[in-house]
Amino acid sequence: MNQDLGNLGIISLELLARDVSPREYYRGKDQSGRSVIVMRYPDFDQKARAELQGFIRIRDWLAAKGLKVPALYWLYEDLGCAVFEDLGSTSFGQALCDGYDPEVLYTLACDVLIRLREAGPMEGLPEYTQSGIYAKRRLMVDYYLPLVRGRASGDSLAQDYLAVWDEIQASLSPCPQGFLHADYHLENIMLVEGEEGVKRCGLIDFQDALTGPLPYDLVNLLEGARVDVSDDLRTKIIDRYCVDMSLDERAMFLSWYRVLAAQFHGRVIGLFVMLAVEQRRDEYLIHISRLQNYIQKSLDDPVLAPLKRWFAKEGVDFAPINDLNGERVREVFRNQSF
Repeated sequence: MNQDLGNLGIISLELLARDVSPREYYRGKDQSGRSVIVMRYPDFDQKARAELQGFIRIRDWLAAKGLKVPALYWLYEDLGCAVFEDLGSTSFGQALCDGYDPEVLYTLACDVLIRLREAGPMEGLPEYTQSGIYAKRRLMVDYYLPLVRGRASGDSLAQDYLAVWDEIQASLSPCPQGFLHADYHLENIMLVEGEEGVKRCGLIDFQDALTGPLPYDLVNLLEGARVDVSDDLRTKIIDRYCVDMSLDERAMFLSWYRVLAAQFHGRVIGLFVMLAVEQRRDEYLIHISRLQNYIQKSLDDPVLAPLKRWFAKEGVDFAPINDLNGERVREVFRNQSF
């Protein structure tokens, strides 16, 4: 990989930390000494090619809406990679660790979402209800429930769980739809020096963007699995996002926010258990207790009463799990029939 890119004028390559995606990222320099980011698909099949092309198309749309995204310098489809502008190494998550005022950062991130809401949907994006995110709501049943109950769930139980969500969603007015980044957490937002306004917030990892319910990205921002946001700050940011809404619009938005938040946390808690079981990614288990707290708190909302009753019927609670470690989690699943 280094040799191939070196032949194309990219030098001093450094492999960056990898997340759960199939992509690799490198930081390097071009022949002028400019810092660049290389995004590469080690397995560049048709699916990866389509994703790369989609990433560039979404990048162009976001830029046209006045948002900060990495400029595309070169595209090398034969190598399954593209070379982009380097937005720096300070994610919003890192900025928080460095002592930046959380209210300033979350306000800026919220203003980007307001800009996206005003921009309307982007043509040609997949629908949220047809996406892998939506389908993976059942990960709660497939992985979290077996962990806490000690037995496999089965497909019928997953279908029962999804039917509860159908009941809840049918009880609400339709949710406003628009552009979703779909992975809008603090490590996918970069604090960009030398820019002003919303362009201080650089967007990355938007290749999975969707058309879907507008509260989803705000949920991801304010109730991320990796960091706590105070209740006061969460309320301030939600108020800022909803400031121009009527009372009815705000009430509907908040109901959907709570529904999408509970779905989101259920999917992610199952995902994190799955990553420990199947990929030995035990680092995600440290976030399980935070997700349990989010879910437990959400069940106090009347709109989620059917879900609260379902969990009670199935004997599922969200009490702290003693000795939560990768080996213990994998042992639980080894002793079950799947």
